[in-house]
Amino acid sequence: MTVTIERDDDLKIIALVGELKATNADSVRDEVISLIDKKPMIISMEKCIYVSSAGLRALLMIAKTAKMRKVEIVYAAATKEVTDVLEMTGFIRMIKCVATVAEAEKLGIRK
Repeated sequence: MTVTIERDDDLKIIALVGELKATNADSVRDEVISLIDKKPMIISMEKCIYVSSAGLRALLMIAKTAKMRKVEIVYAAATKEVTDVLEMTGFIRMIKCVATVAEAEKLGIRK
């Protein structure tokens, strides 16, 4: 799993690429949390092909940390497989998810 900063101006866009699983979930969580600042953030999951239960926990901890820091965060463009996991586990109701990065930008996530 790699974490890539795709944009960092008035809006931060982070891409998760690969498999988010037990062996890397903690490091991904820590890396993304370290990138949370005052800017709204979109986490693109377009190239995240798998999320395990440890990965789900990491996504939730990222969202909770952003909320505590009063930073808006949106997960966007999850693959069908990842979306299915988010829906089956109920995580889709706990974290803000949209179909595309463009849709996240249109939500007025920018300050």
